[in-house]
Amino acid sequence: MRTDTLTRAALATVASAVALVPLAGCSDLGGGPSPSESVPATESTRPPESSTGSATGYEDGTYNAIGVYGGGPSYLDVTVTISDEVIADVTVGAMAENETSLGYQERFAAAVPDEVIGKSLDEAEVGKLAGASTCPDGFNDAIEQIREQARSTDGN
Repeated sequence: MRTDTLTRAALATVASAVALVPLAGCSDLGGGPSPSESVPATESTRPPESSTGSATGYEDGTYNAIGVYGGGPSYLDVTVTISDEVIADVTVGAMAENETSLGYQERFAAAVPDEVIGKSLDEAEVGKLAGASTCPDGFNDAIEQIREQARSTDGN
């Protein structure tokens, strides 16, 4: 009887773990590029040299970066347009191949514009949104890369 009790307990534990894995938030459960595959490089589109940098030292323009997060790892494609010292537009592209993770990424992507448009690039950090608990790490990683890209080269 002891073996039967242990087997039921072990099965219950495994079943609970399997049921919780898809609920891990914004994780990519086997989808997306592996660490050995290449991730698209970041890029930026800068305005003509006549544009001036903002008071924060960021130049107006459109910038793009791939944010990395999680143990998968997982990725988000983030594009930000800066105009007159504030974020004028933002898009977040979901890159997960796993259906559950893709759902979290898409809901997160839809919630981000309300959180960051109209804010300075320095204020563009987000936390848990739309039930996605780890997607913010990928978004914030991409924002940090975009800050580096957008820094004014004129000494500001």
